[in-house]
Amino acid sequence: MARRIEYFYDYVSPYSYLADSQLEGLLERTGAELVYRPLFLGGVMNATGNSPPASVPAKGKYMAQDIARWLAKYDLPFTFNPAFPVNTVRVMRGALVTLEDGGFDRYHPAMFKAMWQDGVNLGDAAAIGEVLEKAGLAAQHILERAATPEIKDALRRNTDEAVARGSFGAPTFFVGDQLFWGNDRLDFAEAALLELPE
Repeated sequence: MARRIEYFYDYVSPYSYLADSQLEGLLERTGAELVYRPLFLGGVMNATGNSPPASVPAKGKYMAQDIARWLAKYDLPFTFNPAFPVNTVRVMRGALVTLEDGGFDRYHPAMFKAMWQDGVNLGDAAAIGEVLEKAGLAAQHILERAATPEIKDALRRNTDEAVARGSFGAPTFFVGDQLFWGNDRLDFAEAALLELPE
């Protein structure tokens, strides 16, 4: 079995933002193939009975401190998005469009930056369009394709598959059948990758 890691994520997840910043190093150290699997975190939450940390006051307070610690460790810029939580279903469909049609290498970092550095409301189509244009991407094409049944179904399939395989949040990583949840489990995911032949 070749070294391969699947990455189920949503741009609304600050822990996905944290994890994403560490993936280049993980791939360099392991020689693994990274497979991006955009999902809709709201759908995962609904399917599993999970709830956002901010909905539990003590957990929300802790999350703010926890994220601050990780940002310092990773030396990442961050601005808490004033629109949070936002419905990212459209922007996650857009990720699938660019994975199929090209441009994902610009789309992906632009959306994380918009969400967790620039405070853009990624639930708003006009705001998404501005981010796309700024990244040199065809906003109209991406937004129109994101609204097609084909892309809607693809996001639903990714979300349903993640849940069926045991996911309850984002980011979720799979190395074969092994599930690793959260940016703080990447060391374990890396160890699992290194156990596999190149």
